Amino acid sequence: MNNPPVHFRPKARLMQLLGEQLIRDHRMALFELVKNSFDADAKSVSITFSNPNSKDASIKIVDSGFGMTPSIVSEVWLEPASNHKEIARKNNIRTPLGRLPVGEKGVGRFAVHKLGDHITMTTKAAGNKEVQVTINWKEFLEYEYLDQAPVTMTIGESSLFKDDDTGTIIEISDLHNKWARGDIRRLYRAVSAMTTPKFHNLPIANLEENTPDLKSKESEISIEVNDDIFDVNFNIVPECDWLNGIFDPDTAKDQAMYIYQFSIDENGFSSTYKFQPISAILKDFESILSPRTKEQTLEHSFEYFKLDRNGRKRNSKITVNELGVGPITGIIFGFDLDKQVSARYIPDITGLTKFLKEQGGIRVYRDGMRVYDYGEQGNDWLGLDHRRVQSPSRKVSNQLLMGQIHLDLKYSQNLKEKTNREGFIENEAYQELRYAILCALNQFEIERNKDKKILRSCFNIPKSTEKSLHKVTTEEAIENLSKKSIEMGYDKELGPLIKQVSETYKETRNTLMSAAGAGLGLVTVFHEIERGVRGLDRAIEFQAPLDKLVSMSKHLVETLQGAAYMVTNKNMENVNASKLVKYALLSQSTRFEFHNIKFLNGFENSLNLDFEVKGIRRMFTATLVNLIDNAIHWVKINRESDEIPGHIWIGPSHDLEGPAIVVADSGGGFEDPPEDIIQPFFTRRMEGMGIGLYYADMVMKSHKGRLAFPNNGDISIPKVCKGAVVSLVFNSKGMI
Repeated sequence: MNNPPVHFRPKARLMQLLGEQLIRDHRMALFELVKNSFDADAKSVSITFSNPNSKDASIKIVDSGFGMTPSIVSEVWLEPASNHKEIARKNNIRTPLGRLPVGEKGVGRFAVHKLGDHITMTTKAAGNKEVQVTINWKEFLEYEYLDQAPVTMTIGESSLFKDDDTGTIIEISDLHNKWARGDIRRLYRAVSAMTTPKFHNLPIANLEENTPDLKSKESEISIEVNDDIFDVNFNIVPECDWLNGIFDPDTAKDQAMYIYQFSIDENGFSSTYKFQPISAILKDFESILSPRTKEQTLEHSFEYFKLDRNGRKRNSKITVNELGVGPITGIIFGFDLDKQVSARYIPDITGLTKFLKEQGGIRVYRDGMRVYDYGEQGNDWLGLDHRRVQSPSRKVSNQLLMGQIHLDLKYSQNLKEKTNREGFIENEAYQELRYAILCALNQFEIERNKDKKILRSCFNIPKSTEKSLHKVTTEEAIENLSKKSIEMGYDKELGPLIKQVSETYKETRNTLMSAAGAGLGLVTVFHEIERGVRGLDRAIEFQAPLDKLVSMSKHLVETLQGAAYMVTNKNMENVNASKLVKYALLSQSTRFEFHNIKFLNGFENSLNLDFEVKGIRRMFTATLVNLIDNAIHWVKINRESDEIPGHIWIGPSHDLEGPAIVVADSGGGFEDPPEDIIQPFFTRRMEGMGIGLYYADMVMKSHKGRLAFPNNGDISIPKVCKGAVVSLVFNSKGMI
């Protein structure tokens, strides 16, 4: 028995579902129509809103693109889910202006249903007659099946296009919603964000929201994108002042104090950071503040190229094209809304704060066309607000910045837009894009925090003492108390109490720092123990040679012994510097082999330079473990290939004011001055805590030594170690 074939037969209401329910709101509906104009190679598109506060309101979209022939209208435009744009994109078929189509789903043209029930589309292609299509969605839905619903299409001589003009005109009436002043203002903002804004100066007007009387003539406000690419114009007929006083991106940009531009491409990472305090603050604190510019070029040593978002090593010299996102460029304008700073903004801070609340965040553009809804209020796609809550003093939120990310459509086709037009599908390429931007943003936050720290100090000190920014340490403050009590004649009464304060403080400090240092060091130790146990388990399972199993077991024992040295003996003792290095290496030696790093022990060939120190052994051990961990990370990040071995040298030095243990590596060295990198929570590592060098500095101060960062020529170290150099410098006797 032969079974007859059956077929899908779509209902007429499918068109309503595609337009009304697939497209989120009226702004997205307009955006879809603008994208179609872009794909049609239009140099400009205008959106005209007529009689917005009346029942006769209508919307007209006019573009200067290449239009459509009768066959294109019937065989493509009237076919839902047509894939002709997707084919053109995959085959790199560009328009005469060099554009790849940004649309690909074939459903965006039905977004007009979101706006109104009556549509008239008129189009004309070069050498063809004018085509007009009329659809009444109310009548359309009276039919049960899609192939039964009538669509009126006429072909004739040009009535709307003159001579050789081409393009498309879409008129929408019988609108679904009544448009109030606030709706029009929000629509204007949405239109202005459809394509890459070209910042320009506009006067700042009254921000009142009262509805004005409509006037009798047409007005036009143009949002220029790029004179050579694509202009979007928004018009209201008749003219009214509903758009007056909108705080535009250009005005906001002029108030930004932190500006950051970056690019991530096949050549690596490069950026330019600028700090430009507003004039009122510069005038008040001219002896402290000054504009600053920092340029950075990292080639493939940028963390994004070396470690994936899970902290695992990448393949050598991986590129953004291989990762599926293509070249990325960005610009970020950062703002400071602290009370003391914002009080000096001109004009009033209210407009800026409101603008950033509604428009702040980082938007994404691909080939100049916006990808919604990144940067929209409520879409924290990069997790910036969450990061800000976790670290309010170090991280920026969406409401503190205004940014753009630009992608190349040709090289970012692994980034697929969702059918509902709410961003990219969250695949592997999307995760790589987020990670790349966060890596770049981390560099911005580091530079911003340097200037932010100085800025804060301006408002926390009297103007008479502006030039003295040295922060008194707790130890110095206690010593000053003792001196002042003697000077004032209170030594007899206060002396014993101040001494007790000093001794109790040191005891408590050492206890807390000892525990904290052990915790920091144990993080890396436990990671090595876990990896060692897994490795030994696999080796036994695959019947590795006995000598290999013995060697791996000994490494585990040494690692555990190293951990023990960081948690035992919290009392003061005399110990050789070489022994401290040995204790630290017990927990780190396997890491050198795993990361292809050659460790150079400077104490082995310079036994005569060894020296004895007195202090808390586990604090010194934890300090060295953290310095080694930093060195391993930056050696990995900065070498061109993992096949090229890195180098870390630890040895003695007597070239400074006292004996020192020096840790040097073959990484990229420090980008920041010592006064910055020893601050708590300062780090250029994406997942770093920023505690290691701060802890090392505190340990050395508590032992009356110092943490130093000498230049390579100041002390004798191997030539292969041209990166960071850190010295634990003890006093002249090497002890307290």
